[in-house]
Amino acid sequence: MHTPEHTSRITLYASRPRRSRGLSQPAFLILLVVVALLAGLGGFGFYHLTGTGPETAPQRAEAPGSGDVKGTMRPDFTLPDLAGELRHIGDWDGDVVLVNFWATWCPPCLREMPAFVEVQDAYGDRGVTIVAVAIDDEQAVRDFADAHDLNFPVLLGQSGGMAVTRDYGNRQGALPYSALLDRDGRIRFVQAGELHKETLERELRPLL
Repeated sequence: MHTPEHTSRITLYASRPRRSRGLSQPAFLILLVVVALLAGLGGFGFYHLTGTGPETAPQRAEAPGSGDVKGTMRPDFTLPDLAGELRHIGDWDGDVVLVNFWATWCPPCLREMPAFVEVQDAYGDRGVTIVAVAIDDEQAVRDFADAHDLNFPVLLGQSGGMAVTRDYGNRQGALPYSALLDRDGRIRFVQAGELHKETLERELRPLL
């Protein structure tokens, strides 16, 4: 049985405000800043990896199954060029053709372009044609082509271009992606990721 004095002590103890064991206000504010920074970094990583905008192209990506298309006949496709004319891949039958899938927001794609201009200039009279399929906004592609004096056909793939690149063995939808065709239209070489000039020349010379 509790005495009145004991009950009073209990009531007094219960009525005292308990000191919070949480963070002090300055520490809490610092924690909020850190969480916000981490959330921002996480958001950038997701944006980058999911391909929702600029800088999404992988530097080097292997496309599983891409080797399955080597030796097979090139899939047919028809896409408009920058003049609005529909072009069929068969328009370049008889040439050694590099089909390159790219975008203006893809840094490794842009790094390839000067080498492609050089290769087209050096081998064009020997029956080599680079066909660049842009998976991008039309105006951005026009602006880039005009600014860099591209000397090879540029086709506007836009959203439909991804289906074409998958037909050419690009299972992951990586950009850039290249497929080299011989004069009979068979796929002889594919690469997901940046294609360097030395590699391209090594692969196309036996096909001349």
